[in-house]
Amino acid sequence: MSKYQIKTLQDPADKTALEKKHVPYFVEVPDKVKKGEYFKVTIRMGKEIDHPMEEGHFIQYVALYADYFQLARADFNPEAKAEVTFNVKLEEPATLRAFESCNLHGQWESSHEITVE
Repeated sequence: MSKYQIKTLQDPADKTALEKKHVPYFVEVPDKVKKGEYFKVTIRMGKEIDHPMEEGHFIQYVALYADYFQLARADFNPEAKAEVTFNVKLEEPATLRAFESCNLHGQWESSHEITVE
């Protein structure tokens, strides 16, 4: 695996230790929203295991995209909790993509399909 590759969850039934604490997890996200109305998206790094947030190992940022258009970004420092809530809106259906970067283990991605009515 190239160090420049974006990592994703490979097998939901058999997660590795790295996947358990690195894959961005959509804590709060609707499946359907109204066109042009704001809604909340909460993302946490890791579902089963909270990602460490210490000087030598921490999440640097998480960015939220609608398909490949950036909607929002949050930068973290070692003293922060690796979780964020964004208020965003969409004009058309999209795949929400969360990209996060760990200073030791590179970039990770997860996605969620969203319908706009």
